[in-house]
Amino acid sequence: MGQRDHFLLRQNEADANKTVAKALSITLGIFSFIYILNLLHIFIIDQKVMTTAYLIGAVILLSPWLLNKIFNPSNPKLKYIYVFLISLFLFNLQTTLTFHATVIYAFPIAIASLYFSKKITLYALIMTMIMSTLGQFAGFYGNFVPDQNFLVLKRLVLFSVLPRALTLCSLGYLLYFLSSRTTALLDKQINNTNKIKELNQDIVLGFANLVENRDENTGGHVKRTSRYVEILSKELFKRKVYPEIIDLEFISNLTNAAPMHDIGKMSIPDYILQKPGKLTDEEFAIMKSHAEQGGKIIKQTFSHIGDDNYRQMVYEVARYHHEKWNGKGYPEGRSKTEIPLAARIMAVADVFDAISQKRCYRDPIPLPECFQIIEKGKGTDFEPILADVFLSMKDKIKQTMDEVTD
Repeated sequence: MGQRDHFLLRQNEADANKTVAKALSITLGIFSFIYILNLLHIFIIDQKVMTTAYLIGAVILLSPWLLNKIFNPSNPKLKYIYVFLISLFLFNLQTTLTFHATVIYAFPIAIASLYFSKKITLYALIMTMIMSTLGQFAGFYGNFVPDQNFLVLKRLVLFSVLPRALTLCSLGYLLYFLSSRTTALLDKQINNTNKIKELNQDIVLGFANLVENRDENTGGHVKRTSRYVEILSKELFKRKVYPEIIDLEFISNLTNAAPMHDIGKMSIPDYILQKPGKLTDEEFAIMKSHAEQGGKIIKQTFSHIGDDNYRQMVYEVARYHHEKWNGKGYPEGRSKTEIPLAARIMAVADVFDAISQKRCYRDPIPLPECFQIIEKGKGTDFEPILADVFLSMKDKIKQTMDEVTD
């Protein structure tokens, strides 16, 4: 499966990683309250042992919050790190405080169930069993936990280690079964969703091809601009530019919406659309109307395509891709962030492809000059950060241009 196929699971992983960080932060708060109660002698745990457990636990419990700040929460490796950290927290409690922390045994496995993954659930079960067993032995040999029931190693193994291992196996199997069932349902839902998406995309590309076939100047314009916006939006995501907006869903929606940016040209007469020479002022005014008409076509004709976010993005790309950063574009003369981000990204890709390809009224502009035009348009035609990131990927852009020919 490709990126779109994995979107739901990847998005759930990002949400789950954030949830884990919040859950462990709350756990630290509870642990801090217990630590204070021990200071007040409400509990009778040895203070040095309690302080050791608390300091180690605090580092472990705050690590997911810090890692989410350093790395993107959708990073697929984070879940394994977080389950390991939670298992390590279990080991810390098991070693320093008590053999009887029964509830905490379920913590790593319960956290793993957030990811709807059989693999991560099995991994959590194994880590929990290892850490709980090692913690009991470490507590016994370190004499951290004086417990009259387990002063002899044989009694520890028979009445603590083995029963807890059997309990974990039972609990782990149940959660593994639940994860398997949930994963199967999600896979089925994803497959059904993908079939609908593929059908919708076929419809979208069909309309885009109708426009392309009418406009003899465009050639591979639709395909190249779609690739350009995908490359640019992925790089913005990687660099955490507009992190509150650009996520995997945004990238997928924009890539699929890009072919529709010129849908409004369906309303432009052929004598203007296919004119080999320069347009008159009157003709250019009619040509400019394609942006406004594109928005209307999307609203009137494509209300059943995709979800709300996708339909809104298609509308924004079709209507606003000729707006300029300085407010001198059309159809509304919007400026800066008044222009939807998807349309601002589309504008860079659209202009670059238009100037770099042959038209019936001119030859293609040499590639170095095309990049210079984008550079000169920074802060006037284009948002500066978008132009800078686009220009930083010249090799990728050139490779895409070479791959998708007219």
